[in-house]
Amino acid sequence: VTLVVRPEHAQIGPADANASLRGTVENVVYLGTDTHFHLKLDDGSAFIVRRQNSRGGGEALAPGSRAGVAIGANAAQALKD
Repeated sequence: VTLVVRPEHAQIGPADANASLRGTVENVVYLGTDTHFHLKLDDGSAFIVRRQNSRGGGEALAPGSRAGVAIGANAAQALKD
């Protein structure tokens, strides 16, 4: 099963109680208008979060730091592999 989430529905931040998923940042890729955060989730699976860059736009998360992903209740879909 593959879990898909539209990028605008996944918010990355601290690994706190509000996070739907928790993991460790493995890589951060700056792409001009966006930054992609590559996470290894606590269950061992991979997850990538895209955050649009803006002035003062969000907490800095470096590789090795703990992070959480908040996803709205109806924002994810499961696809059969």
